[in-house]
Amino acid sequence: MLNKMSKILLVDTNRAAYPIYQALLAAGHDVWVVGGKPTETLAKLAPNYVQLDYSNAETLAAFVDENEFDYLVPGCTDLSYEVCAKINKGRFPGIENPATTSAINTKSEFRAVAEKIGLPVPRVLTLEEAGAAESVIIKPVDSFSGRGMSVLQNPAAGQLEEAFKAACKASKTGGAIIEEFVTGQLYSHSAFIRNGEVVADFIVQEDSVASPFAVDTSRVLFDFPAGMLESLRSDVRRLATSLQLLDGLVHTQFIAKNDRYWIIEVTRRCPGDIYSLLIEFSTGYPYAASYAAPFIGGAACSPDPDAVRERIIRHTASSKMGESLWGFSFSAPVDIRLFVPLVTSGEQLGAGPYGRAGVFFFRASSTTDEEMLYQKLLAGELYSFS
Repeated sequence: MLNKMSKILLVDTNRAAYPIYQALLAAGHDVWVVGGKPTETLAKLAPNYVQLDYSNAETLAAFVDENEFDYLVPGCTDLSYEVCAKINKGRFPGIENPATTSAINTKSEFRAVAEKIGLPVPRVLTLEEAGAAESVIIKPVDSFSGRGMSVLQNPAAGQLEEAFKAACKASKTGGAIIEEFVTGQLYSHSAFIRNGEVVADFIVQEDSVASPFAVDTSRVLFDFPAGMLESLRSDVRRLATSLQLLDGLVHTQFIAKNDRYWIIEVTRRCPGDIYSLLIEFSTGYPYAASYAAPFIGGAACSPDPDAVRERIIRHTASSKMGESLWGFSFSAPVDIRLFVPLVTSGEQLGAGPYGRAGVFFFRASSTTDEEMLYQKLLAGELYSFS
């Protein structure tokens, strides 16, 4: 049984971690947060914020020991989870060991695991094999938001070497992989496991407007093909058995085309850009609370079959080329469920995923309205910044 007013450290101050923070507070806990940037959302909103660069594992471990926290909760970044795994040493529940964490988070290691247990993944290529391929993608083994990634068609040897060096440079460990480039629609499968079985899961369509490798527009799908969904659940169970995964979230991104799909990556940390609220607003499922539960000695809950479904679109407003923000001028009426501003009026936005102005959650009244709104977002026609 959980103790009320447990002292909990949430290792993240990003806006995406705010719903986790709120869920822990709502459960009656004493919640502290750490992060190196006092300008981030939770650093400004949480009374128990301590400025600490948690990328330094020794510093974080000393802080945890000195303050005698009851529980440790990773946030919404790979680094947060990796550092928590490194300092945990079996002390806190719900956090995988460093070897398992690396096997999931490091692209080259995950590909090896996936191929061993028969998960559908794009084929990893050598430089020689890539030279004979029609289309390849080169990516750092541990980057995010498309940093260091490139796609090459009928690549020449010089192009491959240059792209590989750029990907290695973008990697904090200096590593990169080359894969066959598969095309199709990008989705995520967000599943909560208990004793190796999926107790709740959600399929989200994911698209990119401002940058080809960074998702900025998404929606929950309620009519995803049942056969493919069951196959994805089977993949999660197989991975859980192979790596002896602890209870909690297994979040997968995959590309599907016709009746085939390829798993692109898997993570155990909470997705960013306030993904948790997309699920909560659309389905009523307490995503953030269920994510945090295994880290504080609990378990993710089962979904409510009677929950009301809403048609919600999450969109991160970004500029393709970079421009100044005055405000948001819409070309059509919109129902905004929530808007989280990221910059103030008058600021210069960077290009692509680096110039994020805010995160919208739009509500649609019907499937027709949802489709119209979604297509306008993908075409860049719903709003302007001036």
